[in-house]
Amino acid sequence: MDTMDIDRLVAPPAHTAAAFSPDMVDPSLYQAEALEPDVQMEDDEDEAASDISADSDALELRAEVERFDQQQEAFVARQRAEAAGLPYQPPPSRKAGAGAAGRKQKRRRVRGPRKPAPLPPDIQFRLSLANEAFQQQDYDKAIAHLSEIIRINSEVFNAWMLLSTVHETLGNRDQAIWCRISAAHLTPRDVNQWISTAEYALECLGDLGDDDGNEGADDDEDAEAARRRSEKAEVLARAYACYTQALETDRSSIAARTGRADVILMQGNASKALVEYQKALSYRPWNIRTVRNIADVALDVKDRRKGADIARGAYRRLIDHLQATGTYEAEEGRFEWSDLRIYLEFFTILEQWQEGARELKEISRWLLGRRAETYWDQWIDDDREWDIYDDRRLAVPGFEPAQFPQESYGQGLPVDLRAKLYVYRSKLGLEHEAELHLQLLDPGREEDFMDFPDCLKDIAVALLDRNRADEAIRYLDLFRHIATTTGETVLDADFSVCQGRYHMARGEKAAAEECFIAAIEEDEDHIEARVQLANMYEGEEMQEGREEAFLLVREAMNLEASGTRRRRGPYGPRKPREGPPRPRKPRDPNRKSNYVPRRLIDAEKRRQQELVMTAQAAKNFQRLQAVQDRALAGDEQAKAEWMKAAKLLVDDFRSYKQFYPWEKYLKLLGYAASAQGQAAAPARNMKLAAMEERLRQNLAPAEGQEQAARLPLKFPSEHRGIPFDTWLDIFLNYAFALVRSGRHREAYAVCHAARDSVVWTSAETTFLIHVAWASCAVYAGDEETCVAIARYFMRDYMPGTDSYRMFSAMCRVCQTPVSWYTSGPAQKFILRQIKTMDTIVMRKDKEKDRDRDSHAAGTGNGNGNGSSDPDIGLDVALLTIYGHILFTTTSYTYALSYFARAASLDPANPLINLSTGLAYLHYALKRQATNRQYLLTQGFAFLFRYYRDRGPPPPVVVVVVVVEAHFNIARAYSLVGLGNLAVEYYKKVLDEQAAWGENPGSGGGGMGSEDLTAEAAYNVRTLCYLLGDVDGARAVAEKWLVLE
Repeated sequence: MDTMDIDRLVAPPAHTAAAFSPDMVDPSLYQAEALEPDVQMEDDEDEAASDISADSDALELRAEVERFDQQQEAFVARQRAEAAGLPYQPPPSRKAGAGAAGRKQKRRRVRGPRKPAPLPPDIQFRLSLANEAFQQQDYDKAIAHLSEIIRINSEVFNAWMLLSTVHETLGNRDQAIWCRISAAHLTPRDVNQWISTAEYALECLGDLGDDDGNEGADDDEDAEAARRRSEKAEVLARAYACYTQALETDRSSIAARTGRADVILMQGNASKALVEYQKALSYRPWNIRTVRNIADVALDVKDRRKGADIARGAYRRLIDHLQATGTYEAEEGRFEWSDLRIYLEFFTILEQWQEGARELKEISRWLLGRRAETYWDQWIDDDREWDIYDDRRLAVPGFEPAQFPQESYGQGLPVDLRAKLYVYRSKLGLEHEAELHLQLLDPGREEDFMDFPDCLKDIAVALLDRNRADEAIRYLDLFRHIATTTGETVLDADFSVCQGRYHMARGEKAAAEECFIAAIEEDEDHIEARVQLANMYEGEEMQEGREEAFLLVREAMNLEASGTRRRRGPYGPRKPREGPPRPRKPRDPNRKSNYVPRRLIDAEKRRQQELVMTAQAAKNFQRLQAVQDRALAGDEQAKAEWMKAAKLLVDDFRSYKQFYPWEKYLKLLGYAASAQGQAAAPARNMKLAAMEERLRQNLAPAEGQEQAARLPLKFPSEHRGIPFDTWLDIFLNYAFALVRSGRHREAYAVCHAARDSVVWTSAETTFLIHVAWASCAVYAGDEETCVAIARYFMRDYMPGTDSYRMFSAMCRVCQTPVSWYTSGPAQKFILRQIKTMDTIVMRKDKEKDRDRDSHAAGTGNGNGNGSSDPDIGLDVALLTIYGHILFTTTSYTYALSYFARAASLDPANPLINLSTGLAYLHYALKRQATNRQYLLTQGFAFLFRYYRDRGPPPPVVVVVVVVEAHFNIARAYSLVGLGNLAVEYYKKVLDEQAAWGENPGSGGGGMGSEDLTAEAAYNVRTLCYLLGDVDGARAVAEKWLVLE
């Protein structure tokens, strides 16, 4: 020890604590940042976001380094003291701040991302090579260099960014996005980097395009549209994650906040986007871009009234601020006339006509530079302020004609705002003021409306509401003229509804019907068209008209409840269109459109419509037959064509009301909820709700008359020229095709529609439908549906042994846990069946005893069977099934009682003996077992009775039956831990299989037989290995478990 160099032995290596000093760590990077209470957010994600910039890993590393330094110094001092023969004195502990007179130094917080550590020379050299290869357009070489850099050190920011640029140049946009995301993770506190990464990810949305209009054209386009939707969803998810990461660093970043809100809106969640915009506005309340975003998304939320109230409040606060500061300039924009138009749109949604008129006059006065004339606010129901001339204004106290120019009064009010003011006055019943505005809205002056053609429809609607159809048509004709001559405006669904209302006012119902149906075909989400068409059909005397009216009202209520509605922004100056007119997007055939209007007024057009539908059905049926053979042969393209034609045929059949009871038809369309079960209708829907209830009461049939009212007197034998038996084949085959393609819910719906139809009510067709339904459930592995269908067979179709066995078989073939087989409803159903049988049997026994007593007394009638059915009795299969259900739920004592009842009826049944023996064994292995030896003895007694019954003496022996008996006994011995005995029976399984292989004529399998050789050999190998016989385990595996 004296010759040892202590200083050399304990000197720290260069890469340990001596090379890493705590002074190298900036303490300000680990100082916690106090949260400001006034910016606490309600969002769960923002609550989870922390502004604490301390790195827990760095703090832990720093503490470990200090502890290591202290231990190192203590060790060196101790060794030196021992070498010198001096007593050891521990070094004084180092205190923080000792160099500053014990005062704790105030840490200065450093904001922003940390400075990156300098790159090693080899990394810099490789990075220069990658840059040189990229400039020379040798992209493969550049990727190779960058990949090597990332392999050496994956935290090189420039390498990831350059790799992203290379992939972008090569067109690998997805790889480029991932590289940028990886680079952003290297600078997690850099907000701008996260925002730029999100914006970069969103740039590719334009390449994906809008695939909504191509859905449903054919299967190839369907697959392409689905792929694009999936890619779009993935891109939006990435952008959302990047914006969220930026907000976790700086929650006051309005760019990140609005960007995330934009992404949420593109994902289809308007309500959540509205909340996000509100949070952004709380940081920048005078940002006009955010206010406009709130106004835009408020039109898409489900509760439009709530969204309109929020947007109106945001605009009002901004206007108050701008008026107080005396400017029109807001943050990121200027308040313009278009903002006023958007602002007034929310008063229309809220139906606040008086407030809308007041805000229109006040803000227009401000925009025209006359905010000082506040005395006009006293003239609430008078609009003389906006007259063209000063005749009426001169009577107003305080008005000075020369103070402001004439262009700041009526001449300066845009024509669309005057039209809005006319609508407000009409709604309020101020006829005089409304007429004055209408005189200035002369349809003969076409040039006044060229920039604001949409206001013509609003004027026409207001005139139609006041029963002035002859004047309304002038404005509609002008709108049509502008649309057809300029090509900048389209004749949309709103115009068709106005045109239909005009024809209704003239008594031209056929023309009105065509206009309303055209509006629905133009915009399948148009609510007003459905309401107007329902009002017209409700007045018809025939039953079918009221039925169509009810369906239209229900469709309108569903659209209101789902928030699906037409988007109509506030009209403003028309912008010139670039390029050719965009074609109208066709109706998506894959989208669920429950109801297709039928023409009821014009009989000739209705007949033509039926002929067209019949011809289309015949065409689809021919296509189906043409490709059926190729589809059965496995041609994928033929399968797709067959399914498309079958879907059209099935949808056509289900849309025919005569084939379904009224309530079933409503349920098929999704309208079956009763009035009592519906949620309370919002205030805006009270008229629709009242109309729906009135029609429902008028259409409700009397009890017991539903079927007779729906079926015609002479039921046809075909539909669209196709026999009903062929229709049933189409339904069931289409269900099979759906379940094979993984769409089992749609297959169930097809089977359900076939079952509910009044066409197929015979026992044979009902049986086929339920068998097909059960087959679909088995193929899908849906045990719940299997149990439901099996209950139909046990309850309604053929109660008896076969139906009970079908229940067990269907649950057996489902490769799912036995959750529904042992569920409460299934147990209760089986138990009710048993109780019903017990009641019948007990009644039969009582009747037999009474007849026996009467016969002994000489008063009997000689009928010993009584009045009960002699074929009804206890069913062994039913008792055994219920015993198995209890056995599966580990209720062994209760299961044994039902096995005993089954054994009393069939004592030689091997299955009952096997089940009883296993129940005793499992009960014996439970902790609560009282007499385990007795239970084991009883169990093996029943098992060997089963073993004796399953192995009859030759020559009647069946090998698979004997093998099954050997295997079950071996499993029972393994269950109780007697491996030595289990091995003997497993060997018998192998011996029997080997003997049968040498002499195939000695016995064979049968239905349901299984080859248990592999299972037995595997169990023997396992037991041999556990018992220490490694050579035996190897021999069994080499002989029986080798795959050829």
